[in-house]
Amino acid sequence: MYLRESKQRRADGSTVSYLQLAENVWVPERRRSETRVVYNCGRADDPAVVERLRKLAASIVRRCSPEEIVGC
Repeated sequence: MYLRESKQRRADGSTVSYLQLAENVWVPERRRSETRVVYNCGRADDPAVVERLRKLAASIVRRCSPEEIVGC
């Protein structure tokens, strides 16, 4: 799983970014991998979304050492 940024262009020409938790899954019938969005976190410029992701990251680091995470 990984965090990805999805950008969308609005009718007025502005760009809005969304953060999504995604994973790649193998589809044998098509003989290729496809991206599956596990969770839509929200807009990247929303401070509440950024804070929730910081808390999630801190929770992950508490469960395993940073050396294990970087070594992936």
